[in-house]
Amino acid sequence: MSENDPLAGIGYVSVRGLEALDIGGFRLDPEILLPIELPPGSRRPEASEISWQAIISAMLKILAYRPEAEHADYYRRFILAAQPDIKEEFTRAGILKAGQGELTLSVEIFRSMAGLFPGCGRTLNNLALVYEQLEQERDHQGEREEAERYGELAFAAYKAALAAEPELAAVHLNFAHFYLRRANPQKAREHLESFLKYNTDPDKAESARLLRHRLQAAIAAEQACAEAFDAIQAGREQAAIERLAPVVREHPGLWNAWFLLGWAHRRLGRYEQGKSAFLEALRCNRRSPDLHNELAICLMELGDFAESRRHLDAALKLAPEDPKILSNLGVLALRRGDAQEARRLFEAVLERNPDDPIARRYLG
Repeated sequence: MSENDPLAGIGYVSVRGLEALDIGGFRLDPEILLPIELPPGSRRPEASEISWQAIISAMLKILAYRPEAEHADYYRRFILAAQPDIKEEFTRAGILKAGQGELTLSVEIFRSMAGLFPGCGRTLNNLALVYEQLEQERDHQGEREEAERYGELAFAAYKAALAAEPELAAVHLNFAHFYLRRANPQKAREHLESFLKYNTDPDKAESARLLRHRLQAAIAAEQACAEAFDAIQAGREQAAIERLAPVVREHPGLWNAWFLLGWAHRRLGRYEQGKSAFLEALRCNRRSPDLHNELAICLMELGDFAESRRHLDAALKLAPEDPKILSNLGVLALRRGDAQEARRLFEAVLERNPDDPIARRYLG
């Protein structure tokens, strides 16, 4: 096992001679070695370190990380005989640790309970919630890859919870909020509908109905944005602007509606209006390279070269290989009178995309 393996600190002990020992009605099998957690740096357990608690702790760790281990079912029966109230006790502990910010420990607790009770949707629901907390924590720390990994783990835990208990209302409600945070109102509404179908709490039902109403409005707004996008693609920018006007008025936090509005204005040569719409979009989402790129075009046309360069740099940081961003940097270099820099940028575009029409035209 590698040093990063969570089971690297586990050894095994024989129980020969203890066959007659009765542990809550459970009889030991002398042919099966029992796992035990070893102290740091230890390679084999000393007699003084062997205890039932150390053995149960090792079993739980194996169930957390290797729930399909060879003797997993034997470990489950052993633990439940020795500690019949373990589920309630550990669930309280996991929730407490999550509340105290000890999220990694909380994950291990709920993973061990998920391994001990593989068909328990409530345990998997708790595990998903802690993964979401870790996702948000890593996101705030700027660790995007780690945040995405925890988001994927949360998604998998929710799916497993519903596979185990499809009618568990709490999972549907939490899954709905999971999708809401990912700007997926359609999937959020689906799980809200399931929650309302299975829920028995009247207070929660009322708040879920209010949320469903807001989701329906959001879905209608998304549909309007899709129609506006099609109109812009078809060269009907003014129709798109008229379709988007009520959307941005009723949903000022919908960044893609502002983006489409800015795009339509920019294509019509209305750079000041385009700039205003893109700045509104930027207040809601600063991580779209296309948004920074489009805003930079408006700023360039308005003569604000310094701000245009700043947003093109931001776009390039988010999408380093995007040839249209490099092309716009080349155009900006030409506008500023730096032909050598412009040539370098257009040649870089052609290295990535030999058929790029903008780079070829400017180089020609």
